[in-house]
Amino acid sequence: MASVVSADTAEAVLKALEKDATEIKQDAEEEEEEGEDDGADIIQFHPAFTYPIYGEHERVFGYKGLSINLHYASGSLATFLEIKYQKSITTLESSLPIQLRADDVETPILQVLSKAAVCRSKQEFAGQVVRDTERFEPPGKKIHEYTKDSVQYEVYQGDFRSASMREYHERMQTFVLFFIEGAQFIDPADERWRVYMVFEKLRLEGRPRDCYNLVGFTTVYGFYHWPDMRRLRISQFLVLPPYQNMGHGSALYKVVYRDVVGDPKAVDLTVEDPSAAFDDMRDLCDLRCLLDQRAFDGIRAPVSLPKIRELGARYKLARRQITRCLEIALLRELDIRADQKAYQEYRLFVKRRIYAQNADQMAGMDADEKKQRVRDAYAAVEEDYHRIIALI
Repeated sequence: MASVVSADTAEAVLKALEKDATEIKQDAEEEEEEGEDDGADIIQFHPAFTYPIYGEHERVFGYKGLSINLHYASGSLATFLEIKYQKSITTLESSLPIQLRADDVETPILQVLSKAAVCRSKQEFAGQVVRDTERFEPPGKKIHEYTKDSVQYEVYQGDFRSASMREYHERMQTFVLFFIEGAQFIDPADERWRVYMVFEKLRLEGRPRDCYNLVGFTTVYGFYHWPDMRRLRISQFLVLPPYQNMGHGSALYKVVYRDVVGDPKAVDLTVEDPSAAFDDMRDLCDLRCLLDQRAFDGIRAPVSLPKIRELGARYKLARRQITRCLEIALLRELDIRADQKAYQEYRLFVKRRIYAQNADQMAGMDADEKKQRVRDAYAAVEEDYHRIIALI
C-alpha cells in the first residue's frame, strides 16, 4: 500500500491577498491552469494553533502531500478554503478486512468560518477581492489615525448593536483560534462588547479610492460596577503576523486606554489572561503614559494603600497594574549605590506587598522558610523590573 501519512495542520497556510483588480482575475485564471501561485502580492503566514479545529495533536490522518490554504481578502475577510493532496487513503485499494477512511479536513474548518464570507471557487474569491478595492469600508466609527513609515493607519470602534459589526467580527474571530492559545468565540448577542480594529489605508495605483487591510483588533467587555459604573476588560487582543513587531499593538492599546480614561462611566481597564508579550507591551505603554503625566512625582517608598488606590482611580488602572507601574517607576528613580537607605525602604515596601499576596500559600511554613520565599520572590521581581526599565 502506498505511504499515506497523517499531516501536521500547523503547517496550513493563511494567505492575505492585496492585489490590483486586473491582476487578481488574471492570477485566478492562471492558478486554475497551472495549479500554482506566482506569490506576487500574497502575504503568507502559518497559524500558531490548530487544535481548536483539528484536535489536541493538530494532525489529520489519511493523506499524502496534504496542503491546506485558507485565503483571506485583506479587507472584507472574504475567504476561500483550498485543500490539495497527492493521495488519500480512502481512495486506495487495500487487502485489509476493514476500509480505512481519511479524516474530514474541510468540515471542521468550515464550522469556524463565517458562512457569509466563504467563497466556493477561486474565481468567486477573486471577484470579491476586486470588489474590496472598489467598495470595502471598515465597519464602525473611525476614532483615531496614525502614521508609521509614511503609511497611514486608522482605528475604528464598534459594538454588537450594529449588524455590520457583528458580521465583520464573525469573519475576524477565526483568527483568535489560530493565534491566541485557549481562545474561544465570544457571544455576539451581548451588546456590552466593544470591538476596536486597526486598518492599513492604501491608495492603489490607478484606483480612484483608498483600500483597507486589516492589521489587528481587540474585544473589550464592560462589566457592571455598583452603582452605575462599569469596569472594562480586554478579552482578545491580536495583531496579525505580517504587522507584528511594528508598534501596532501599542498603538491599539493606547487608543483603548484613552477611550476608557475618557469614559465617565468607566472605573478602570483590566486584561483577561494576558500573555507575557502582552504584559510587557502593556507595562511599557502604561509606564510611558504615567511618566509623561508625572504621576509619581514626589512619591517615595513606602507608599500607603490609600495613595495607591487614589492613583488607580485617577488613571483608571486596576490596583495590581498601578502598583506594578509604581514599583517600577520608584526603582527607576533610585540611585541604589548612593542612597542605600532609600533602597532598603523600597525593598521592604515591595516585600510587604509580596508577603501579603502570598500569605495563604506560605501559611504552613516556618518563619525562616517564609523569609527565604519572600527574598527569592523579590529578587525575581527586581530583575524583571530592571528588564522593563531598560526598554522604557
